[in-house]
Amino acid sequence: MYPSRTASLVILIFLTALAAGCASSPGGGETVTPEATIPPSPTPEPVDSPVIVSDPRLSPMAITLTASEMSDGTGVYLTLIIDPKGAAIARNGVPVIATFFAYNTVEEAGGFVPESVDEVRSVGLPYRSVSDTIYDAPVSFRASLPAESEHKNLDIGKEYVYGVFVNIRD
Repeated sequence: MYPSRTASLVILIFLTALAAGCASSPGGGETVTPEATIPPSPTPEPVDSPVIVSDPRLSPMAITLTASEMSDGTGVYLTLIIDPKGAAIARNGVPVIATFFAYNTVEEAGGFVPESVDEVRSVGLPYRSVSDTIYDAPVSFRASLPAESEHKNLDIGKEYVYGVFVNIRD
């Protein structure tokens, strides 16, 4: 054979293969469509118990809320302690109303926290309101939820949040 003709043929085949590789689209001739990326929506922060919302006029008082699950698994026992030590209390005391609430987090939107007693009632959360007058000694308020509520939709076998609104009765 003719060496120059063979060399020319090999070079021509090589250049054809090179040109075909550079000119074709990736994926064997398929057209690549760009995909739109959707930014992830922010995940709401989980709510930690206890949720305590109190009247600012009660800020000099120590307010604590604890919960203990009932041994039979039917609910939660909430205890609120208001200690007025160091607060200036009038002789006739401070009339206080405490509204306890509890709800399962899977039943409400992520990060949900009721903003008022009215919202607790309107949403249908288990709640109980208790009132007393604070003088110069610590006072305890107690509630059993959902037993003492007209709304019985609390399952302590699932994750739940509990809290209290503490207001001065004006």
